[in-house]
Amino acid sequence: SEIVGDDATEVVHTFENAEKPIIFASTPGFKGNNYQGHEWVIQAIIEQYLKEAPAKVKGLVNIWAGIPMHDPFWLGNLRGLERLLAEIGLIPNTIFGHGRGLQNIDRIPEAQFNLLVSPWLGLKNVQLLQRRFGTPYLHYPTLPVGAFETSKFLRAVGQFAGLSGEHVEQVIQKHEAEYYYYIERFADVFLETRVMSKRFVVVSDAQYTLALTKFLVNDLGRLPSKQYITDDTPGEYQEQVRSYFRELNDGITAEVEFSSDGRQIHDEIRNTDFHGYPLILGSSWEKKLAKELKAHYIMVSWPIIERLIINGSYVGYSGGLKLLEDIYSVVLTRFN
Repeated sequence: SEIVGDDATEVVHTFENAEKPIIFASTPGFKGNNYQGHEWVIQAIIEQYLKEAPAKVKGLVNIWAGIPMHDPFWLGNLRGLERLLAEIGLIPNTIFGHGRGLQNIDRIPEAQFNLLVSPWLGLKNVQLLQRRFGTPYLHYPTLPVGAFETSKFLRAVGQFAGLSGEHVEQVIQKHEAEYYYYIERFADVFLETRVMSKRFVVVSDAQYTLALTKFLVNDLGRLPSKQYITDDTPGEYQEQVRSYFRELNDGITAEVEFSSDGRQIHDEIRNTDFHGYPLILGSSWEKKLAKELKAHYIMVSWPIIERLIINGSYVGYSGGLKLLEDIYSVVLTRFN
């Protein structure tokens, strides 16, 4: 409607005294993309709907991560993050998905703090919440996948929340013991080097390119080629996002390209020497390229056409094991 000049803001204002609240978000396609549109909708909720809370609730944490529907794993990710926070003694609050609604939105100003799990998306929203309601926020840029990042995540959240470090460590030790039990059981598979190069490439938005790069380097010991971020990360955040790829274990760093030019990305991957069959994690757009390169290929990012994801997730300890299952289920087809 904004393309033809309709004043939707004025239309909504005529209903400001209606029994049911109505809010308006300006989201014309020519102003941005799905990522920015998501931020604008949350901003509208904050500015037009939320009211001051009579008091803060100790331990209540609003979780912000990913875009509903656009991110194929959005619901599983939110539930996985909820479970992690609940285990260390916090009260998670999310506003999207089954069983979540206005009652959860109404609780946003009551939170002890906001937790943003994203490289950049949502940062303006939690900063706005801090200005409006005095709610501090923890910005944790990496979606925690696998043992290394999940343990680091729980320690950071626990410290920010003022929780007992001893209790947090007990939770971590329990999960790490089970996680590495499974890793040891299938070590012969993970150490197989005849059919998969140690190098990999991720083609996705900033959230998954960062999360999966960290997992493959820190948990699996793989080496990153150039990694590609396709979400049109705003220029103001790009250098900070690049810096996260310089925080890998053992001094390993990854070069990052911000690009939405599929042809350029595919040409560069074609011209990369992976020293064997590469691992490509991307969207359905990378399927043809992977076949051409005889790569091991996993669909992890929108658009996903040939994979059904109901409430799946790669978040946490169990999520890391699930990702290993998905990767090595493809690798093992080489032996057929």
